Formats: sequence, structure tokens, C-alpha cells
Amino acid sequence: MYVDLPAENILYERYMVDEVLGEGGFGSVYRVRDMQDNDQVYALKEVSIRQKTEWKSVQLEAELLKQLDHYAIPRFYGMVEDPLRMRAGILMSYIAGPNLESLRRQQPEKHFKPAQVFSMMTPIVDAIIYLHQQTPSIVHRDIKPANIIMPASGQGAVLVDFGIAKAYEQDSTTSIHRVCSAGYSAPEQYMTGTCPRQISIAWAQPAIPS
Repeated sequence: MYVDLPAENILYERYMVDEVLGEGGFGSVYRVRDMQDNDQVYALKEVSIRQKTEWKSVQLEAELLKQLDHYAIPRFYGMVEDPLRMRAGILMSYIAGPNLESLRRQQPEKHFKPAQVFSMMTPIVDAIIYLHQQTPSIVHRDIKPANIIMPASGQGAVLVDFGIAKAYEQDSTTSIHRVCSAGYSAPEQYMTGTCPRQISIAWAQPAIPS
């Protein structure tokens, strides 16, 4: 896994790591405290920038988040960089709570009842509509239980991880690539790519079994 912390667990000379929230092959997400701002808590997504494509990817994600303002999407607070460690990070609002995948596994039959789904997904559907109404439209491309947080505060669900989100340009052949999570994507994502209309239609259908 990616986790690569300095010995003192301080990132970018000001953010103290409290907890590793998630980790993968190219990056990790931490809960951090800003030591220069009264220990303000953030979620910090840090990724490797050893390749130009990795640096461009984190820049694109930051640019997308910067323009968004929706109650079911984390708020963007800034971007940080550490050239010596070849890492860059995105600061976002920290949402305390489990993701839907972990909650699903706790259910007696490993799935939610329809009434629960309709209630939990209302903010997420609203967020998707908001994303598709942007100019150009923004397609998340990785909507799945693991990327939906249920706040411990009891507030509505929050959609996270815009790492492969893209702005959709109708006349472009490269804006939307065939990137997806098996079992949770629109059929078009497995073949020809995606557009906002296709994602919206797929969301109303049952997921393709893994």
C-alpha cells in the first residue's frame, strides 16, 4: 500500500496526521490537524506525483472540487505539495462516519432494504444532478458504496473521491475514458465511455453483479 509518512507524522510542515482513513496503490487519505490554525481538522488526500500524469491528475481533481459548492460534496480548502517526497495533497472537509460499503456488510443479509436506500441516496442523487448541471457537466465515474460517507452527525450522505471524475465535453473523444468499478458502473463505461445522460440512466438500474 501507499502509506509513506514522515517519522513525526507531520505533512507539509503543518498538518499533524491523526488517522489513516483510506489507502491504495497511489495515494492515501488522512485525517489531519492544522497546527497553524487552532488544530482545525481536515481530510487530506495525498498522492504520488512521480509521473507528469499523476501530477496532472491531482491538479484536475483539485480544479473540479474548487468549483463545487454542494451539501453532499466535500468542501475544497486547498492544495499542498512536497517536491522532496514527490507528493501532493488536496485538503477537504473531514466527514466523520463510515462508508456505505462497511455499513452494508453489517446488515443481516448484507444489503439494505429499499426504503433505506431511497432515504440514504436522496442527497447523492441531488449531488449527481448538481454535477451534471455544471458547465461543462462533471461525471464522477466511480459512484459506489465505498465512495459514499454516512456522517455520524446524522446529516445526509456525502459523495467522495473525485479522483477519476471528468468534465464532459460532447465533441471531445478523450474527455471520458473507459474507467469504472466493476459492478457499479453504467454499461457504457465498460465499452464506449460515458456521458451525463448515461450515468443518470444507469443509476436508476440495479448494479451489474461483480
